[in-house]
Amino acid sequence: MAVYATTLAGLRSRIIAETNRDDLADDLATGLDQAIADAIDFYAAEPWWFNQPRATATTTSGNEYVTKPSGARVQDRVMLLIGDVRYGMTKRSLAEIEGLYSSSSQGQPTDWCDYGTQVRLWPKPNAAYTLVWLGDSDVAALDYADDASSSYWTNQGAALICARAKVILYRDYLSAEATDPRLILAQSQEKEAYDRLKGETNRRVGTGRIRGSL
Repeated sequence: MAVYATTLAGLRSRIIAETNRDDLADDLATGLDQAIADAIDFYAAEPWWFNQPRATATTTSGNEYVTKPSGARVQDRVMLLIGDVRYGMTKRSLAEIEGLYSSSSQGQPTDWCDYGTQVRLWPKPNAAYTLVWLGDSDVAALDYADDASSSYWTNQGAALICARAKVILYRDYLSAEATDPRLILAQSQEKEAYDRLKGETNRRVGTGRIRGSL
């Protein structure tokens, strides 16, 4: 059974113990938290079984723009929900959507594209429609001022974040050379943790879009 760090304090303690660097608890404490934050951000846009929520939004008649769900990283699919029926919408490039708007049109949206923190629909909605969003979103953010703060990254993803944080620390804070056995070991641990968590994701969601090992 996998051993999880459970909380931010547990994740910090694990990294300190595995690097055998007590200064990460005081002089380099800020660097440790930055390494953890960078490690989480590095993998936040990856599709994992715990960061693929289902969300909905409602269009506004006459407005082709809809704000993405809070924390959305990657938008894979957008569907239109009418009654109990879900209609898959076609993802296009911004240029393609712009081209479609060369002639003004309103109706039931059939196409969409990413547009910063929004999506742009075509045709322009002629009524309020419910959109169903499927994609990757940020999990709850850690509070670095609270030792008890926790999230999926300090639990199910703890091994991966621990290993990635060690790679960052050795590379950016502890001046390890590329051939340093500590850095090489951390990289190997990162790959192992990645493969294990990705395998779990494949078993749980089986979407076919989960990429292979590092």
